[in-house]
Amino acid sequence: MATRARLADVLIDLSDTLGSDFDLLSYLRRLTDHCADLGVADTAAVLLADSDGALRSTDPHTGDERLAELFDRHHAHGPGGIAFGTATATGGPVTRWSGLAGAATAAGFRQAHAVPMRLRGAPLGAVCLYRVADRPFDADEVAAVQAAADMAAVGINAERAVRHRQTLADQLQAALSSRVLIEQAKGVLAERHHQHVSESFRELRSLSRSHNLKIAQVAEEVVRSAALSRLSARG
Repeated sequence: MATRARLADVLIDLSDTLGSDFDLLSYLRRLTDHCADLGVADTAAVLLADSDGALRSTDPHTGDERLAELFDRHHAHGPGGIAFGTATATGGPVTRWSGLAGAATAAGFRQAHAVPMRLRGAPLGAVCLYRVADRPFDADEVAAVQAAADMAAVGINAERAVRHRQTLADQLQAALSSRVLIEQAKGVLAERHHQHVSESFRELRSLSRSHNLKIAQVAEEVVRSAALSRLSARG
């Protein structure tokens, strides 16, 4: 289990949502990183309810292509949807959920667990953990992740109280749009360099770091350059 000091650091970090530079996508990535670490998971992702109450996947931990597909197509059929709907943590072998088992097994995962992001008992979303090893998530790991998820729910709600609810909804939409843009850029680079999309994501991340730009900005430039090239080719 994470040490008390480590968990305290995580909770302090997740409580910081009131700065003028708050960015929802970056915050959710931090939450995902923290939960993967606290839960000793191979990968993790966050499901967040949109303005209509529908669960949406945000940004998978480490840009894992397997998890992106898993969540985009199957999140409602696994522990994340159940944790959100019941406001209770749930987990077990991936074969426990028939709608999830095939995709999760194909991705190499054996165990899954999800905890709700609760605010005064009402779920705002869910944090999902996946593990390759066939070892269930233990109670201490789940408790640490639950504490982080609940703190994130409090933090997000505090942001909503300071800024109008629609502002956060717009940020969520921007975060989801950024994911679409990143996926498009990965496809462009994969076709251009004849490489797997996972390699394309690493290339985007490397360019982002080397040029000190957000990955979505790099993705936008890649997609724009591809569009210009197509127009030029048409003469």
